[in-house]
Amino acid sequence: MDWDKDFIHMYLDGKLLNTVNLSKAVNPDGFKPKEPFQQPHYLLLNLAIGGKAGGDPSNTAFPTIYEIDYVRVYQKKKL
Repeated sequence: MDWDKDFIHMYLDGKLLNTVNLSKAVNPDGFKPKEPFQQPHYLLLNLAIGGKAGGDPSNTAFPTIYEIDYVRVYQKKKL
């Protein structure tokens, strides 16, 4: 994920998957700040199974392994 003041670009294995224009991202519930990506965030790693996007997991052989080698977070120096 590359996140700057204008856009968030999300990649998987070097392939661009999605781009979010931050000037068009607003909190739909009207809470402040209006722009949700201009406030503090934290990283949450989650293995979600099933649901609308994941499909029916009933034919999946469990247990499976959810393994994360590392997570890196970089912040560019402010000029």
